[in-house]
Amino acid sequence: MTSISFHLAEKPFVLCHDYGTERTPILAVQDTHASLTLCADDDLSPAEQLKFARDLLAAVTAYVAAVEKYAAPLTCHEGTTRHACP
Repeated sequence: MTSISFHLAEKPFVLCHDYGTERTPILAVQDTHASLTLCADDDLSPAEQLKFARDLLAAVTAYVAAVEKYAAPLTCHEGTTRHACP
């Protein structure tokens, strides 16, 4: 088993490359100094690829909820720390 850790630094962004029915889509996570791409191997059936995509969506949804919970006490609105809020 291989483990990869990808720590976002400057200007991170996420992009989905959609090729329609020609090939599997590619999910790309990039920042200034690194990039990670994720796509299903052609050996996976469309059903297995769809299951993985749905599992990925569930994990990302949980990640968003966890970041929102973490960030809530630290911010009162975008870009302002709670310490600076009235």
